[in-house]
Formats: sequence, structure tokens, C-alpha cells
Amino acid sequence: MRISRYLPMALVLLTCISCKNRQTETLETYVVMVSFDGFRWDYADLYNTPNFEEMASNGVKAERLIPSFPTKTFPNHYSLATGLYPDNHGIINNSFYAPDLDGIYRIGDRDMVSNPDAYFGEPIWVTAEEQGVKSASYYWVGSEAPIKGSYPSYWKKYDGSVPYMDRVDQVIEWLKLPVQKRPGLITLYFDEPDGTGHEYGPVHDTTGEVVEYLDSVLGYLRSEIAALEYGDRVNLIVLSDHGMGPIYPDRYVNLYDVINEEWIEMIVGGNPVYLVDAVDGFEASVTSALNGVVGVSSWQKDDIPEHFHYGNSPRFPDILVVADSTWSIGNRTDASGYAGGAHGYDNAFTDMHTIFFADGPAFKDGYTHPVFPNVDVYGIIAYILELDPAATDGDMERVKGMFSEGD
Repeated sequence: MRISRYLPMALVLLTCISCKNRQTETLETYVVMVSFDGFRWDYADLYNTPNFEEMASNGVKAERLIPSFPTKTFPNHYSLATGLYPDNHGIINNSFYAPDLDGIYRIGDRDMVSNPDAYFGEPIWVTAEEQGVKSASYYWVGSEAPIKGSYPSYWKKYDGSVPYMDRVDQVIEWLKLPVQKRPGLITLYFDEPDGTGHEYGPVHDTTGEVVEYLDSVLGYLRSEIAALEYGDRVNLIVLSDHGMGPIYPDRYVNLYDVINEEWIEMIVGGNPVYLVDAVDGFEASVTSALNGVVGVSSWQKDDIPEHFHYGNSPRFPDILVVADSTWSIGNRTDASGYAGGAHGYDNAFTDMHTIFFADGPAFKDGYTHPVFPNVDVYGIIAYILELDPAATDGDMERVKGMFSEGD
């Protein structure tokens, strides 16, 4: 796996050698990065989304953004923040056993979520803060932990009950702060349309209603930014962590109907991806049994497909188990709950792909960018803010064409 500092000649970054005090004078540019969780790549085409359409006309729209594997919320939000694959940033699933932490990381465990030792790599807000650019985060994975000893200058403990428009208002208030206190980088998270997509599936009237409401949230954010005296300096990036695929109760496999529990030391995860620590000597028994069942794929760590960029983390156990697209896996005897939508599948599955829209002075107008992986997003932000980037798995050569001065 190649990790680079991606400083291509075509995009020379203006590195700040002594930039700790630069914010006391002025801010020439801003980045606001917004995530709508579970926003599939084609939702803006399936449903009525005039604000997304206007953003694409005025700026950049990617054909698709490829999430990292597993196509789950926490691994991908932290990949967006660090430019690293989950194998390298440590958040290898929404839940996993971390031997170095002597415990299971779960997205609902506040102690784990706020533990800086859970996170490897350098999120973009740490890069910014260390180089004199203040940052703010409204619910982004990792922002509640002092990674490398640093929080964003402004951050919120997750509370899903806060109305979406109130979150937008807070972002605008941050942008209205005096320049010495004003963040140059803001990350903003919304938990929909993920929940609705899970319940109803990606193609459903109710999912469409939520997507169209989110479009109005985007419209409000864009209008409020435009009303700022320096709104023309704001680069707005709108993306998501993963897409959503349909699932069906008649395509469900109970893992314990297939494997002997005596072969297993520990199994952690959730549909459609589980990580298995096998009893010594039974690794092949587990994978052989699972691979003999329709709808399931499993690999020992050395056999995991290369495009997953997965299985080399010190936190990875013995075996990866993934349901095939439109299938579900679990340990329940009742399959009725496995309907609607799911994500976590192979990131080559197009339904897992998501959106990337960008508008602002750094970006071309009306430009459609080819498909690219989400590990390139950190580099995009670092480039715009003229930050010296940390080492990542990204490649700026893949994305240089989206910039207003690019090829």
C-alpha cells in the first residue's frame, strides 16, 4: 500500500513555514465540509433536488465518490478526515475488538469514541490547528477526542436531537466570529438519509421526502453563506460516507447455522460485515464453511481482495466475513428484520458509492469529475487551505482537474 505526501509538481502547495500567527491578520479562504450520512450517489438524480443541481451547475460534481471498505459510517468519516484507509487509521469497522485498547470499540460507547488512542493518523482539523488555522466540528467522527493532543477550536458532543437548521445556524455563527477567532475549516454532519434508507430502502417515497428535505437544508446553508460579506471566499464541499443498497428477508444467512460456535473465539460487527477471531487451527474451517453458502464471502487476512486495502491493521483478527450485495448476515433466527436497506458491502458495489459536490473559488464551474476514492478528500482540503499535509493514502493527481486553476 502506497502512502504519499502527494506534493505533485502540477499542484505545488504553498507551505507555511511559520504560519502560527497568520490568522491574526486575515483569512483568504474557507472550507466548509458537509456530510449527509448514507446519501447514495444517485439520490440527487432520483429525487427532486434543485439545490444540489444548482451547486453542480456552479461548481464541481463527481460522477461518484468511492467509499473505503468497510462501507460503514465511522470508518469512512474518519477516512474523509485523514486521507487514510481504515487499515491505517485504526477505525476498522463501526464496532471491533482493539487489543491495544483491551476492549471493543463501539460507536455508541462514549468512552471509546472520546479516547484518542482509538484513532491513528492525523485528521484535517489537527493539521489545520497545528498550522495556525482554527477549525470547528459539528459532529464528525474523531472530533470528540484529543487526537495528537488537539481538539478542533470549536466542537460539539454528538446529540442527534439538535434540529438540522440549528446546526446550520451554528456554522454561520462560527463564520461570523471576529477573524482572530473565526474557523477557516468547518465540518458539519447530518445523520440522514441513512436512517430512512435503512428502514425503507434507497428507492422509496419516504426516502425521497427526506432527501428533498436535505436539499432544502443545503439551500439554506448556501444562501446563508452567500449572505456573508466574505461568502465568496467560502469553499463548500458536500459529500457522504457511503451509499445504500436494498436487502430482502429471503436473502438472509444466520452465521451460526453455518459455523460451529466452538470454532470461534470472538465475532464482532453487524450486517453485512463481521470480523472473526477463530480458535487456533480452525481458521480454514470457518472460511470453508462460510464460502460454501450462497450470499456469503469470507477470507483469512492474507487472502482479502487487494481493492479492499484491508486486513493489515494490528486490530484486524483472523477472518473477514461479508454478505454479498442485497444479502444479509447475522445471528438472529428471525429474518423479518432484514428488509429495507443496508451498507457495509464491497466498495466496488456501485450502490455503496456516494456523492461529492463542491462550489467556491477553488473549484471549476459546471465541471463533472471522474470517480475517485474518498481518501483524496483530505488532500483537497489541505490544498485549498495551503496546509502542509500529513502522509496519506490519497493521490492529488487524481483530483487536480477539479480546481479552478487545474488542468
